[in-house]
Amino acid sequence: MTIELRGSALPAVHRLPADASGGAAPGARVTAVLAHGTGFHGRVWGPVARRLPGVDCHAPDLRGHGESRVPDGYDFPWSAFGADLLATADGVDPAERGPVVGIGHSCGAASLVLAEAARPGTFAALWLYEPAAFPPPPPGVVPTNPLAALARRRRATFADRAEAARNYASKPPMNAFDPEALAAFVDHGFDDVDDHVRLKCLPANEAQVYESALVAEVFAAMARVRCPVVVVEGNESKSGRFAALAAQFPYGRLETHPDLTHNGPLTHPDRIAASILDWLAPLR
Repeated sequence: MTIELRGSALPAVHRLPADASGGAAPGARVTAVLAHGTGFHGRVWGPVARRLPGVDCHAPDLRGHGESRVPDGYDFPWSAFGADLLATADGVDPAERGPVVGIGHSCGAASLVLAEAARPGTFAALWLYEPAAFPPPPPGVVPTNPLAALARRRRATFADRAEAARNYASKPPMNAFDPEALAAFVDHGFDDVDDHVRLKCLPANEAQVYESALVAEVFAAMARVRCPVVVVEGNESKSGRFAALAAQFPYGRLETHPDLTHNGPLTHPDRIAASILDWLAPLR
């Protein structure tokens, strides 16, 4: 179900799972805003949402992704992603709203930090899987993001969605995706254009999102987030990167899943949902 936000064309928001009714999930006591990573869209959270009984899940397409369109040449300030998440929280019917929590992956996780820092008290707690946040570089160092170059080389068109699905399923990293998550990405991540399909999040736009990450100031915003935060990491535990990020939050803690990759929410929805349900237990 897609929800039209009052007074705003952005973002498109999807009630998950896909067969959710117009009302809150039966017995729902928590409202969750689920924020996706760069290049994806809200519906890829479907397999996780289906495993969260009693949680009312709202998954926006951040601008430039999915159904949330932007004009050519948009520079993708990450503060705007934060605004999309605030709009999503505001768009939930007050009569249905329980405690509002944020659940995010990568760029989406970082954008939840920016949202809560911009308007403290919006979220009762945050669950952040490997947030894309970086300490400021040393003086005189101009940072670069190698993911931007990779994104610009990404194939944007296929003959049809079936060809796209076969392509992604044949090689890393998407060959490890949960089949339902991969199908959701393909089904809703492409536009029909004449005799082919084209990615909704164009490679140039994805690259710009990665480049904008370097000036997003997510790291600085962490100290202003006063709600409880769990930073969840996959197999980067040896680097200590996410332990350092968790320490930036006044009420942060670290959870580690050393056998998962950066795409854990898309590869292991059962494990991710179990982590979220444990985290939600005090709120329920």
